Amino acid sequence: LRSGVEVDMREVIYKILVFLGLINEKKEIIREETIYQKRNLMTNYEYKFYQNIKELEDEYQIVPQLNLAAVTKKINNNRYYSELFRNIDFAIFSKDYKELLLLIEINDKTHNELSRKDRDLKIQKICNDTGIKLMKFYTCYPNEKEYVINRIKKELNKENNIENESNSNEIVNKKNNSDEFDYQSWTDSL
Repeated sequence: LRSGVEVDMREVIYKILVFLGLINEKKEIIREETIYQKRNLMTNYEYKFYQNIKELEDEYQIVPQLNLAAVTKKINNNRYYSELFRNIDFAIFSKDYKELLLLIEINDKTHNELSRKDRDLKIQKICNDTGIKLMKFYTCYPNEKEYVINRIKKELNKENNIENESNSNEIVNKKNNSDEFDYQSWTDSL
């Protein structure tokens, strides 16, 4: 009998403590089976965007849904790698995949939410820190094929133009330091 009374007293004390808010009531935990479903690699908008830029694959490699951790790493500490596990809508690589040339993010209205703004700022910082170019397109604009292609090509050619400009300056400087101007070298650099 005594043990039965002790169990009842524990139950009474437990209920009083719950009632007073001093402890939380134990609830039965019902574990649901996790169900998985296959999904498309790209959203409908991303697929439409890809259809607009796939002609660039003649010169470059386009990778959709690239995880930032695949092309960046933390070097100053080993904590919080989760900030690198974010997918970027598109990455453009050199034809041999040796050089990442540009990341492309397509921002819809969800990017106005505070959590997404925070994510976008982290991505921008990572790209700035690593010297990776990041281009953004917004779904609220038409993003017609010609506009998109021209904007991407212009960004991709910036580096080449800087390189060519640097070579031209070297040749012009050589001309200023010598009696003869090498026209062939100058035109080859363009």
